[in-house]
Amino acid sequence: MEIGRLQIPRPEIDEVASVDDRLTQLYLGYSRLIENEEVGTQVLAALGEDPRVQALDGYMISNGNNATRFEIKTLAMWFLWAIHEYGQDIAEENLNTFLDSDKVSVINTLWVLGIEVERTLDLGNEYRIESVHKMPNSRDKQHYLKRDVQYFPQPTPKPKAAITCTCQTTKAVKGDETFQQMKMRDEEFWNSSQRLSEIALLLNAIDGVSCIPYYSTSYALSDMPIGMFGGSGGGSPIYDIIGRRSLKLSEDSVSEIHSLVDAFGALPLDDKPRMTRALSRLSQAKRRDQIEDKILDLGIALEMALLDDNVNNDQLSQSFRLRGSWLIGKDGDDRHIIYCQLRDIYKYRCQVAHSGSLCKNNGIKIDRVRNRFKEYSCLAERIIRHLIYNGHPEWSKLILGAI
Repeated sequence: MEIGRLQIPRPEIDEVASVDDRLTQLYLGYSRLIENEEVGTQVLAALGEDPRVQALDGYMISNGNNATRFEIKTLAMWFLWAIHEYGQDIAEENLNTFLDSDKVSVINTLWVLGIEVERTLDLGNEYRIESVHKMPNSRDKQHYLKRDVQYFPQPTPKPKAAITCTCQTTKAVKGDETFQQMKMRDEEFWNSSQRLSEIALLLNAIDGVSCIPYYSTSYALSDMPIGMFGGSGGGSPIYDIIGRRSLKLSEDSVSEIHSLVDAFGALPLDDKPRMTRALSRLSQAKRRDQIEDKILDLGIALEMALLDDNVNNDQLSQSFRLRGSWLIGKDGDDRHIIYCQLRDIYKYRCQVAHSGSLCKNNGIKIDRVRNRFKEYSCLAERIIRHLIYNGHPEWSKLILGAI
């Protein structure tokens, strides 16, 4: 791009405005500069004549987790801002590096709860733990800096730190790729995402540390196009137990809800804490994403429901299967089906509890467990509903057919 030395007026930005408006104000200020000042139209015209800029027409510029449609105006806005921030020589150098490259550097980011740092912790190989104060300017950062706790809709702590990795991703992409195509194209970026999650989990092995992955995203480097003018890096909450699924209840559910509430209220006081915890585990099992966590929580929920009096751990697996199948089975064939389902749930739950995996040289097909989880969770719902409506039986009499 051929352009002389520029004298650029700095747009007026209200320094006392709400922090939430800061990025919007910068965007609007430099947008007006492009539209209303001769230097803005000069830069816009020079960029439009550059073949490297023309080649980006119709493409998306990647931020790692997300991409934004390329606009010459946005590039011009960043360039004018960069001149103010870094000087014209560095701004031009970084602009040319961006236009000449097939890859761009991004900051892959995992915001976490439970830790904070006073200064950057360099973990090597571009991995760092950063204070929220040292993170790139973004709406995420601005939101987390407003206060330590989000009070609505419920008290929820905000991240005070993030684990980051500066890595490369493809600069210009089409907007019709599948997620699998994205992962194959930018293996370095997605491998770094996996490593960020591993680091967050490993921090829990340090004395006194409880680290919870909270939000996964990525940011463009501010000193490189298009920086913060390119919008958010996308991403999503990843605190698994919160979950992302929703089921719409209809008026048809009202009667059953009333019945469950009444039946639960009539349970003996000693039974309520156990059933409360079993229901909580059942909910977590259905809301989690990882199948290993789902089957582990489901197994625990059912053990709470079916093995409440087995304080000596006598033949847990056998009692688990017999009690559940006799509790809700309608006849011999139905009991046999339930018996086999409970056998599988207990086997999978033990496999995860003992090895942390469903795929460790034991012949278990993880896809089979995923495909049958709905069936298993429905069985757990039936068993827990029965116990809420009818209370806990005398198990020995039930299995012997005495009741």
